[in-house]
Amino acid sequence: MEKRTVMAVDIGGSKYAVGLVRENGTILCKRRYDWKHISAESVIEEICESMQELMAANPWEVIHSIGITITGLTDPMTGIWVSSCFMNIYELPVGRLIRERFGCPVFIENDCNASAVAERMFGLCKKTDHFVYLSVSNSIGGALFLNGRIYRGFCGFAGEIGNFWVNEEISASKGSRGKGKRNALENVASGRGLAQTYVKLGGDKRIGGEMPDGREIARLAAEGDEIAKKAFEMAGRYLGQVIAACVMLLNPERVVIGGGVAMSFELFKESLMEVVKTEAKSLRGYFPKIQVTALGYDSGLLGAAAIALCELDC
Repeated sequence: MEKRTVMAVDIGGSKYAVGLVRENGTILCKRRYDWKHISAESVIEEICESMQELMAANPWEVIHSIGITITGLTDPMTGIWVSSCFMNIYELPVGRLIRERFGCPVFIENDCNASAVAERMFGLCKKTDHFVYLSVSNSIGGALFLNGRIYRGFCGFAGEIGNFWVNEEISASKGSRGKGKRNALENVASGRGLAQTYVKLGGDKRIGGEMPDGREIARLAAEGDEIAKKAFEMAGRYLGQVIAACVMLLNPERVVIGGGVAMSFELFKESLMEVVKTEAKSLRGYFPKIQVTALGYDSGLLGAAAIALCELDC
């Protein structure tokens, strides 16, 4: 029996990706783009143009449906992109607009929720019914996969882990917190948070003429730059505080970390685990596995495919 093919679209704050994905998770082809301009109208036009180009390059593929992952708040039932403060997009009926252009079913989902579904279908959690998924990139989001399904909460916005508040200063003693000011997790542990911490610690404000980003800080840390290494250590402690809270509240079997910053997990693993093991020590023998996604940079694209395939099977 021929495997179904879906069009996957992964919308990010600074770039997006389109690809054709088979139902077994095989990515047939993919293309990544930087946004030329960000507005409600231009985002739709750029996505449609890129999808048309990909379909023209693969005329033998029959597209059964389209899956779209979106940064920010979404309403999967209505296909509406509710809000993305970072992109200044609100109440955009992306599902309807794409469906009218291509004439096939369109399914949308928050990027973290979709990535969690992909992790269950194709990644580390094929046999896991209880896990927490974090995406650590330019911002930080989360998804709760509980009792074998995504938990959405009362209004559908559960899992906004990046908005958890953490203590911005942690003392040098193992796992203990200082009494400094508090801040939202994504302001101090995302890619942009890493860059800001690096500068605050005395790092260069410009590297190669550009403001440093998370990837650049990771490169410096891997090369032994002490300030960059310290920035990652602090990010690990901030993430550890929130993961410990999730572990104590939800008792998941796994915690999976995705997103671009997660690809540098070894740079902050030690400090993260130190805090989690201290603050969730009462769990003892029931401590969850904390791992990096098995899907790498394709987790968002595979997430878009996963939600489309799930809906097709309903």
